[in-house]
Amino acid sequence: MSSLTKGALGVAGLGTATTGAIYFGKDLISGDNRAKTSIRELIKNVNPDKRLISGNAVTDPYWQEAWKAYREGNKSNAKDIWNVTGWTQTTGNVDIVNAPEAFINTCNSKLSEEVLDSNDPLYSQVVKYCVRDTLVSDLIGETKGKSLLVKGEGFGKDEHWKAVWKLYKQDNSSGTDKWNLNNWTSIKDQEDAQEAFASMCMEKSKVKEYKLTQPTYLDALKYCTKAE
Repeated sequence: MSSLTKGALGVAGLGTATTGAIYFGKDLISGDNRAKTSIRELIKNVNPDKRLISGNAVTDPYWQEAWKAYREGNKSNAKDIWNVTGWTQTTGNVDIVNAPEAFINTCNSKLSEEVLDSNDPLYSQVVKYCVRDTLVSDLIGETKGKSLLVKGEGFGKDEHWKAVWKLYKQDNSSGTDKWNLNNWTSIKDQEDAQEAFASMCMEKSKVKEYKLTQPTYLDALKYCTKAE
């Protein structure tokens, strides 16, 4: 073989190697080798407005709502997307009923699956069917050094309840109060925490909210919590 022929083959081989290098580079750029993350973890980072449903009770209102959403989302399908045991096609209104264990187990299984990012169709499905909205109580529970007060028996004389009640009265000493409590004019001079006030705290804690800058959260944090 002549030197010229060897040189030509060498150049051809180099071209092939170069082409191969470029090819694998495209694979890397396309994201095929990116690390995957469990949907459970991804929700925490991408969807602060959503929370996982704790517990597996079929009577849990959150699971009941999730099951309703799943059935509504699959009404037009001859077969549901996850092949959940117990699913049947519904043609009319979808009522709130207990969620089958099979559905809850499927959700928990899907939450553990790994995806590249939130653009994965499975991620969107899980967020749509297997989680609940973030509540003020969630934000308070995640606030260091604070815990939500509980309206137990004799709460009115509890020192923590009395302290926040006093603060609320001080902040609303002139005119109408911020929360428009029932019988405000007759209860504002009471030292013990009042039923209307504590009930409003419980109501505020159940409001859907995920932003730490919103008054809904800030007011509940100020008037409905105690230091840990």
